[in-house]
Amino acid sequence: MSFLIQPSTKSQSYGLRPLNPLTDLGQVANLIEDAFSTDLDYSGQSALNELRWLNRFKPLLWWMLLVNFDQNDFLSGFVWEEDGRIVGNVTVNQMGISPRRWLISNVAVSEAYRGCGIATGLLGASAELVKNQNGSYILLQVRANNAPAIYLYNSLQFQQIGGTAYLKINYIPRPPAGPPPLPNGIVLRIRRYDWYDNRQVFQLAKLSIPASVQKEWPLRQRYFFLDGYDQFKDFFRRLAGYGPAHWVAEKEQQIIATVNICPNLFRQPHTIDLMVHPEHRNNLEEPLITRALNYLSRWNNQYVTVKHPVDHPEAIAIYKSIGFYEDQTLLWMKREI
Repeated sequence: MSFLIQPSTKSQSYGLRPLNPLTDLGQVANLIEDAFSTDLDYSGQSALNELRWLNRFKPLLWWMLLVNFDQNDFLSGFVWEEDGRIVGNVTVNQMGISPRRWLISNVAVSEAYRGCGIATGLLGASAELVKNQNGSYILLQVRANNAPAIYLYNSLQFQQIGGTAYLKINYIPRPPAGPPPLPNGIVLRIRRYDWYDNRQVFQLAKLSIPASVQKEWPLRQRYFFLDGYDQFKDFFRRLAGYGPAHWVAEKEQQIIATVNICPNLFRQPHTIDLMVHPEHRNNLEEPLITRALNYLSRWNNQYVTVKHPVDHPEAIAIYKSIGFYEDQTLLWMKREI
């Protein structure tokens, strides 16, 4: 759900003002594209194209504003204008149905105007808006390698609460001596599609995922359960020649790690999803990751992608030592209002 800031009725040629969707979308699209030209993925480019499309069809946009259409995330926020040109932008949206959680995105300032306090002004206006709407806190995402932005957000009382590293490798390496052995007392087996394994995996997730992340995104059992429907899908994927694998590592009949491996055809990337109990980290990552890659080696003509939480650096280090490179790392930051 987004909160639409009504267009200002007063003409203004400089400084901070609310976004006017009827007049600003074209310039905002250009600004976002310039600021994030090397960072836009497929979904980001699609959103940008949607923004340009709305700018071209003004009658439809006017109707959307009239009925308080709130499905487009670009239609609320602030801009900074200098000499009739938009040089700064921020988007502000309510997250979901709760008035407590708000999201800031698309913080962009033209290169020639950076370091002039424009971003600080845009973020300050955003915080004031959230406060006036009885919001409790603001969330935003930032690239881990964007040191100036992280410094700015820290100075405005934003704190990191989590993040995700996106890793990729264009081939499937094989260790010359084979995968390293598992630690003593640990057994790797196929995960069962039953309540017992599902419950243990859910308990493992609650222990492995930081409390700060769970507070913002509460865990749901269905995210970690495998049931009869999953078994049905996996069966037909195996018949088609690209069956997934779900493994668990056990110690004394307690699940301490999971590995989900999904091979894909038609030039789609293979994926690996790993979760390790905090008490067993730095011991299981290499044996499990190398075994997962061995499993994928039969489909060696495709690349592998991984999304892994930044609070598990041991696994990220193993991925990189094997040959994965970091495509991007996105951090979540939070500010209380």
